[in-house]
Amino acid sequence: MFFKDSNFTKRNFLKNFFLVREFKIKFLKSSEQTEVNISRKISEEEWKSFFSRLITARIEANLTQVQVAKSLGKYQSYISKIESGEKRLFMEDFVRLYKLYNKSPEYFFSVFSK
Repeated sequence: MFFKDSNFTKRNFLKNFFLVREFKIKFLKSSEQTEVNISRKISEEEWKSFFSRLITARIEANLTQVQVAKSLGKYQSYISKIESGEKRLFMEDFVRLYKLYNKSPEYFFSVFSK
């Protein structure tokens, strides 16, 4: 069974599913609609802009990487690696970050709308 070999439980799976669903609904219902062509590749410039916005949002929220890490239950190095693009940013963490930074998802995703 899928859940047997990992510490990932059915409850966590459903929780994550609903977080993603909540994010999609909020993103689609926002007043500022951002259209993204997902069939094209994301440029290096766009990736850099996205991660730059993560750093800027954290700084504007007057938070250190250590404070953010504690809020997420992670280590400071985890936040550092996300901000540098070395580590994947999972949807659950992204939702927690944009709420913690008091930013909308569009603030981050608008770098992809061209």
